[in-house]
Order: sequence, then C-alpha cells, then structure tokens
Amino acid sequence: MNTKDKIMDVALHMFSERGYEAVSIRDICGSVGIKESTLYYHFKNKKDILDSLVNKFKDHIDGLLSHISEIPEKPSKKLKKSDVAASKLIDTYMMDSYLFDPFCNLMIRLMMIEQFHNDEIRVLYEKTLFTDPYNIYMNVFRRLSSQGVFPEEQVESIVRRYHAYMTMLTFKHLLNGDLTDKRKKAYAKEVHELMCGTLI
Repeated sequence: MNTKDKIMDVALHMFSERGYEAVSIRDICGSVGIKESTLYYHFKNKKDILDSLVNKFKDHIDGLLSHISEIPEKPSKKLKKSDVAASKLIDTYMMDSYLFDPFCNLMIRLMMIEQFHNDEIRVLYEKTLFTDPYNIYMNVFRRLSSQGVFPEEQVESIVRRYHAYMTMLTFKHLLNGDLTDKRKKAYAKEVHELMCGTLI
C-alpha cells in the first residue's frame, strides 16, 4: 500500500469510529507514521482526504450499478420458484462487493455519523443504503415476475417487505459492532432464508 492509500485507509478508520471533526491531521500522521509535510504532499487538507474517500466510494458504487444494468433483461432459461438465480445477484451486489467489502462497510459507518453534519454525505448515505438497493430489488423481482415467478401486481409489495427486512438485517449484523466473519455468515444465512422463503 503506497503512502497516499495508507493515509486514506487510516483516515477512514478514524473517521468511521470518531467522526470527521474529532480527527486531526496530527492524529492521522501519527497513526500512519509520517510528517505532516508528507500528508500535505498528497492532500491539500483534511477535507481533501474526505472528498477523496467519498469519490472512491462513488466510483465503486457506480461500477456495481453499471454491472447490474448490463445483465440481460431475460434470463437464458425459464426460472422456477425454487431457483436461486436472483439470490446470486443479491449476493454479488449486497454482500461480496458492497456490505462485506471492508472499505464500503467503513464508508457506511462514516456516512452514518457525518449525515448529520454534511449534506452531500447525507444524500449519498440515503442513496447507497436505501434508494439504490430498493431499485435493484425492484429490478430483480420484476425480472422474476416476467418469468412467471410472481404476478406483476405483487412485485411492489414484495419488494417493500423484502427491502425493509434486508435493511434491518444490515443494521443488525453488519453495522452493529465490528465486521467479523461470524457476523457476515449470520447475515448471509438470514438473507438466503429470506430469499428462499420469498421464491418458494
């Protein structure tokens, strides 16, 4: 990890635990083990570090959303209620590449704190934790509906219940204490039980 990345990593850990305002440049430099002049070679100020973290997070999320939008509208085979094709998409987006990703998890924690102090972060927090997942679930369940798994008129009510429960599981397992393998396994187990119960 190069110096710039290490500064961002250390700052993110500190911001996500204490909040942006409670962390100083001196704190970051002390933890990284560099002089303040070295930090200022890579970043203009503390706000520049935060902006860099936010931009990195936005790029990551945009990449995930782009990947999902490229998935063919109609699957290559007719789905049955027992199929778990939809759950693989949920796994890829919500788990492996998002909630289980250490960087993304810390960014969510940072946004949980800073949403009260920073309007841009509040909007990003709402988008990435609530709006984007809801739209993805709508996309997934509409595709299932087009394959005869659900009646079209049931999709919206299913998605609302599903999204609410998924959000509860996220806070219960992944944003409550450290992100551990035990917590990730517990989350995945409950999500798969939910998905199977929805599809069967």
